Amino acid sequence: MSVDLGRRSSRGQEASSTERLPVARVPEAVPPPPRLPGRRHPRWVALGVLALCLGGLLSWVLYARLADQVTVVAVSRTIYRGELMGRADLRTVSVPQSLAQTSVRAEDLDSLVGRRAGLDLVSGTPVSRLALEAGELPASGRAVVGLKVASGRAPEALLPPGAPVRLVALPAGTADTGAPDELSSKTYVARVVGHAPGADGTSLLVDLDVEAQQAPVIARLGAAERLAVVRDAGR
Repeated sequence: MSVDLGRRSSRGQEASSTERLPVARVPEAVPPPPRLPGRRHPRWVALGVLALCLGGLLSWVLYARLADQVTVVAVSRTIYRGELMGRADLRTVSVPQSLAQTSVRAEDLDSLVGRRAGLDLVSGTPVSRLALEAGELPASGRAVVGLKVASGRAPEALLPPGAPVRLVALPAGTADTGAPDELSSKTYVARVVGHAPGADGTSLLVDLDVEAQQAPVIARLGAAERLAVVRDAGR
């Protein structure tokens, strides 16, 4: 039996030559060359300087405005003329010094609670001292009269404080005899101070600001239940 040593040795030499082949190395990545700084365009430099100047000017304006602010009292809801002001109706806001001269300062807020507004105060507006001075009731030459109005003789839902109304004198009852009724159909101008439902559940109690000279006649007609309240357009 013969062994083919020549072929086997040649295969061994091929295998050994294959194993001894050098491994190819991958070249490392070469970093890119550093970028040279580009030239700054004069236009962009000018815009940057302008932006810095504008920013400084805006900061100065904001500081000047904040330094000129004063805290005053404002209303948090609309308050009508003659209506009482409660603590929940008042808050504080900051306004320029020029507007604060006629407004009530924040430290006087508690003194406004329970006072009546002499003018209509829109929600968010500062409370003016003029509105407080005009809110003293009754004013000179005026009087406040309380009336009990029967159901159906007053528009209860349209009588907020300060609302302008007319009082219309109704004819005298059939039981009244004597001289002709000179007061029938006469009208009297008034403003609502406030109103509340009567104890009987049907009548309405209304406080009205009227002329002092007309107050006795209006009170007499009210006691006789001869008045009707008419709401007029006034605001």
